[in-house]
Amino acid sequence: MTDQPSAHVPSPPKKTPLFSFKAIMLTSGLVLLNIVIYFYQLHFASPLDSRENNLLLFGANVYQLSLTGDWWRYPISMLLHSNGVHLAFNSLALFVIGIECERNYGKSKLLAIYFISGIGAALFSAYWQYYEDINDPTLTDNMVYITVGVGASGAIMGLAAASVIYLYQAIRVPNINPTIHAQQKRLLYNILGMIVLTLISGLQAGVDNAAHIGGASIGALISLGYIFIPVKTRQQKLITGLFVTIAAIGLLLFAIDHFSFSLDSKLLDEREFIYQEINNEMMELRK
Repeated sequence: MTDQPSAHVPSPPKKTPLFSFKAIMLTSGLVLLNIVIYFYQLHFASPLDSRENNLLLFGANVYQLSLTGDWWRYPISMLLHSNGVHLAFNSLALFVIGIECERNYGKSKLLAIYFISGIGAALFSAYWQYYEDINDPTLTDNMVYITVGVGASGAIMGLAAASVIYLYQAIRVPNINPTIHAQQKRLLYNILGMIVLTLISGLQAGVDNAAHIGGASIGALISLGYIFIPVKTRQQKLITGLFVTIAAIGLLLFAIDHFSFSLDSKLLDEREFIYQEINNEMMELRK
């Protein structure tokens, strides 16, 4: 009787020291990256009086620009933050969720989930804002409405959703140690609660809930591929992980190419207007 391939069942976590920097090195690096970029953004990349224009100049996500050729705004915008409070909340969430995800998936998969979810969330947000605006009867044709999107929350929601998928599978492992089972179950509920609270808070005006939803959805889909594709050996697991990552990157690149080069005349006119406003403010600064 031959063994049949089965979904990867997470093993109970091994005993590790109370503190190991190596175990959280990548998560710490991502948090530090966000802090360093915010410091640079605040002190060296804010020449204009308008906060929104400074963010746009540095690479914030706004659909009139992102959907008309500025695809590079998707990865850049996830590294920017609007203020210190925004940075602090995202850094704390990234540290807590990232440590869990790094322990469960490893460094390479954490990196893939983080950046694919973050970039995909920015793309989803840009298209969602565009769809909402063109279907909003209260908006007038002679005004340009700008919604600036920045922050790592889409990427963090991707990590949170991936952690939920992992922990849900882990608590279903038979004959697991009751203490470990209780810890994993409690952690699962805590992360689920964080996701729900984030989505509820996203109903407020000025919060980019589309990025939250997009990031969580993408992170969940990638993690499903990592965990539930049947494998028999460690080598098959590595190959499957690489395949899922490459497939996710390929789909993301396809979506960027498909949605980010619009020739819609209204969008192009608004793009020109926004860049002209930024240019005018820069010219005033040089006087």
